[in-house]
Amino acid sequence: MTTSSALPSVFEILKPAVGPSSSHTLGPLAAAREFAGRAAAASPEGGPGRVRVDLYGSLALTGRGHLTDLAIAAGLSGYGPRELAGRSLDDVSREVRAAGRVRVDRTELLFDLDRDVVFDAAQRELAHPNTMRFSLVDRAGGILFLETYYSIGGGRLAGGAFGELQAARDERGKHTASDVVTECERLGIDLAEYVYRTEETAYGRSRADVDAHADEMWSLMQAAVERGLKADDVLPGSLHLERRARSLYARFLEQLPHFHVLSPEASLASIYAIAVAEENAAGGAVVTAPTCGSCGVLPACLRVVQEKKGCRDDEIRRALLVASFVGSCIAANASISGAEVGCQGEVGAASAMAAGAVAYLLGGSVHDQVDRAAESALEHYLGLTCDPVDGLVQIPCIERNAAGAVSALNAASLALLSGGGDHVSFDGVVDTMWRTGRDLDARYRETAQGGLAAKPSPRS
Repeated sequence: MTTSSALPSVFEILKPAVGPSSSHTLGPLAAAREFAGRAAAASPEGGPGRVRVDLYGSLALTGRGHLTDLAIAAGLSGYGPRELAGRSLDDVSREVRAAGRVRVDRTELLFDLDRDVVFDAAQRELAHPNTMRFSLVDRAGGILFLETYYSIGGGRLAGGAFGELQAARDERGKHTASDVVTECERLGIDLAEYVYRTEETAYGRSRADVDAHADEMWSLMQAAVERGLKADDVLPGSLHLERRARSLYARFLEQLPHFHVLSPEASLASIYAIAVAEENAAGGAVVTAPTCGSCGVLPACLRVVQEKKGCRDDEIRRALLVASFVGSCIAANASISGAEVGCQGEVGAASAMAAGAVAYLLGGSVHDQVDRAAESALEHYLGLTCDPVDGLVQIPCIERNAAGAVSALNAASLALLSGGGDHVSFDGVVDTMWRTGRDLDARYRETAQGGLAAKPSPRS
């Protein structure tokens, strides 16, 4: 739960996840797990209650392609991202289907995965486009316990024990990047140090706790890159999309001595980003940065810079904290939910995070260069639609990760070369992104009803 007096924690922005979507997979997984624990206590003594889950808005329209129903089955069974590290959602869902129930501690709850998850796309008046209602009902259909959750982006939730949706919205605009930068300059500290101090004062986490978390996230990111570079199978879903990071990397190594349009670093960043995005699309273990759909951008950029400059892991750790600060500002003052603001809140936010982190890693000043790098990266994604073909996080999502990585490196380079200063502030772009996203037609906000998603597939 987010402390109301602070930006979202680095533990919320960068966290372990299973693909393909943070808002449609990771969020429902966490909501189901939380509901199951509370429902078990309310289950009738005369026999197990039944769990019913109603999905609305974007969750109803693209939930099947995002494996929302399978994530709910796993969450009701007590699984979180770490528990799923060695298992797949398919494996868990098969067990739940066979049993027709889930077990929570010593309590059993009836649950028919194919009947008890309802994709209700007819509902229009919703408090949030990612709304889910969990009910525990008795044999007569009477409601014993009910809870509504909202998946607000990056796997973050409102509702239930996660806090009220309106409370999260009321915080918007209260924590600006410019105020933080001014405070850093007054105290003579950098952004990474600011994150350390915020984690301690607002969330009670020690520097050692933050370091351990950042190190774990970097390890998970690196592992996702490595797996993605080795896999050569077909991604799950109706598109039958072949994974290509492995072949791209092999061709890159072969053609490195020859002419190329982009720098080797930009090409590598694209490949690394695709590798991680393909892992995410396959339902693999990734790190939200700030979402699953945009999880390839930040690790790709930091890996390229580390390989080029020989950066130590402790330097990468601090860069991750700076990235989390950028993502926190966007999450707090706008949104990182594709269903709310389109892909500008996902790949756009990830590109801004990576640009700020790279500028910091290469010695950029907090005010003039880190801030400008993040601003420049996000500025050029304003209005970007979220239009997943067939509701899958594959086309155009995977290649958008590659584009976001290259854009981030370019934004960082421009900020460092320029010496800083700009006519538009990072806060101004974040506010513009929020207003632009709210103006986007719902067809372009993760509903698979417009944009590329509305074009017939050439394989159909």
